[in-house]
Amino acid sequence: MSVRNVNAVRPGAPKRVAIVIANPAVSTTTGWPVGFWWSELTHPYYCFRQAGYEVAIFSPDGGRCEADGMSDPRDASGYSAGDLITMGYLATPALAGLTAETAVVSSIDVAGFDAIVVAGGQAPMFTFERATDLH
Repeated sequence: MSVRNVNAVRPGAPKRVAIVIANPAVSTTTGWPVGFWWSELTHPYYCFRQAGYEVAIFSPDGGRCEADGMSDPRDASGYSAGDLITMGYLATPALAGLTAETAVVSSIDVAGFDAIVVAGGQAPMFTFERATDLH
């Protein structure tokens, strides 16, 4: 594989991946705010981009998405402190900003993507069941 062309199979047409993350929600179990899990977005994003794929981020309602606090490597709990991929993502303003204004999932042109990845977290447990456009 050439460093100049990481899409050796389709040089002029890079593969495209849609990653779907959850919009913010509140846990009906704990009453706490919940969101997508950072590493479920950042790790696939990193791998796909390293392979030369184009990546677009969507959410069921579109707009701003919030991550679960404990998935942030900077969280006081230290739960995700070893997640260097997410830390690098968060330290890159252009990447960190991608969750500020996601496209609505109903706008995904399925034929225009080679894969769709649905990321997890706590919010999907409370929101994805009713996200019929995602289904």
